[in-house]
Amino acid sequence: MKIADTQEFSIAFPRMSGRMDCFDELKGIAIVFIVLFHAGGVLFWNNYFHGDLGTDMFFLISGICLSLNSEQMHPTEFLVRRVVRILPTYLIILTGFVLLNATVLGLHYSPGVLIAHYLCVHAFFGDAWAFSISEPMWFITAILCYYVGFLALRSKLKKLDVFFLITGMMSCGGVLLLFFLGQGGLMGRWGLRMPDFFMGMVIGHALHSGKLTIPVTPLLGIALFFLLYLPYTRGIFFHTGVVALGVVVIFAVTLRPWLRKSELGSVALRSLAFLGKHSLEIFLIHQPLMREYNMFVQQHWLGVPQPDSFELIEGIVFSVAVTILVSVELHSLTRRFAKLTIEHVSILWQRRPLA
Repeated sequence: MKIADTQEFSIAFPRMSGRMDCFDELKGIAIVFIVLFHAGGVLFWNNYFHGDLGTDMFFLISGICLSLNSEQMHPTEFLVRRVVRILPTYLIILTGFVLLNATVLGLHYSPGVLIAHYLCVHAFFGDAWAFSISEPMWFITAILCYYVGFLALRSKLKKLDVFFLITGMMSCGGVLLLFFLGQGGLMGRWGLRMPDFFMGMVIGHALHSGKLTIPVTPLLGIALFFLLYLPYTRGIFFHTGVVALGVVVIFAVTLRPWLRKSELGSVALRSLAFLGKHSLEIFLIHQPLMREYNMFVQQHWLGVPQPDSFELIEGIVFSVAVTILVSVELHSLTRRFAKLTIEHVSILWQRRPLA
């Protein structure tokens, strides 16, 4: 680590690239955090554990992985790979909940809500639409926006003072806009987490290139103003991403090497990697089953008007089991589709060079 002429901060890293099991395991930890957080909501537990940190981890890890593997990828190839991974899964789950909610819960949605969800823009219309069909689906609008942002901003990673300024303005502007519009749900779930993805991009770039170089310029100072002081004037703090980064580093540097030394630890890592590979499906499916459908079954099928904690826990365990079974089958189906699509498009790319 060095500061040259007080104008540049630089630190070296071991170079990395490609897909690594560590990130699947970290996604597994993230989804466990989120499931426990939502289970606590059903059981009215105090949020001492802060399992919502798992969402911060997802955004952080996404930024890291994209910079590690896609920083030089052609935009068309990048978008095809991302879209065929995300959209088929999302659209199948969305359609399933639209039909299930109408049939079982008697919930029906306006054409506008349905169109916005199928176009993946529902989170742009505020809390009422973002969480209307299934609460976790706001994530799809967010992550697709980040994919577009990644393509637009990846070239700026070579000038990190400029990158921090742009992303600082975006993060500050986004969270203050949601704050003044009174969209507290989206502000807490998305707005406050905007720096997580951008921080992940920087980390992934540093790991891929083997060094992190930050120019110490007035632009960096302005960026820090947008990230730190300006949101603070409204009592807003971008802090959860720092905690998420701490969890990621602690696991990767200390806990994971220790777990790999024993058979039991290796089983735990494989289990986390399994959950991580199915984390998108689990994220989108589990909460309505644990909450709305758990209560519906308890009250209407089992005849329990006010289920106690033990009965709710039974429903949660059953909901998680169903979620995992459905997620495995859906993941297998959509992965085959994604593989065939990418193979077909790759043939076209070979015939017509991308560059």
